[in-house]
Amino acid sequence: EALAKAQRFCRENETQLSIFRGDMRRIPFVSESFGAVYSYNAIFFMTKPDVAISMREIERVLKPGGLCYVNFVSVDDPDDRPFCETAPARRLLKSERFAKHEDCEADGYFEHFEIVRKEKRTVDKVHGSGRLRQATIEYIARKR
Repeated sequence: EALAKAQRFCRENETQLSIFRGDMRRIPFVSESFGAVYSYNAIFFMTKPDVAISMREIERVLKPGGLCYVNFVSVDDPDDRPFCETAPARRLLKSERFAKHEDCEADGYFEHFEIVRKEKRTVDKVHGSGRLRQATIEYIARKR
């Protein structure tokens, strides 16, 4: 559904982008092939071991000097519900709930990066028929 939505956006806005479905744990591109990687509200659906694998893949495909944006769910996020039994994260990623990180825990993924910006954010969102509070730790980092 998200892929179809992105393709529709491109058509409606006369924009050409190469968009396809992939797995962050095995990014199908050669090393040092991108100047930027953007992951918003995606990586935390995985288990922490898979988050670590995905961060190594992001590092691998980034060119030296390349930038990445990644956000992680904070341990301060109030939503600790497990994913529903039919959720794709359960089936595809073997994940039962969001991987939450302490304030400095994700810093370890950026050993070969310069952290340009790090910000902890708490946002209230409308979700379904109610409101949802989300606490994240957001990074912008440059590969050394």
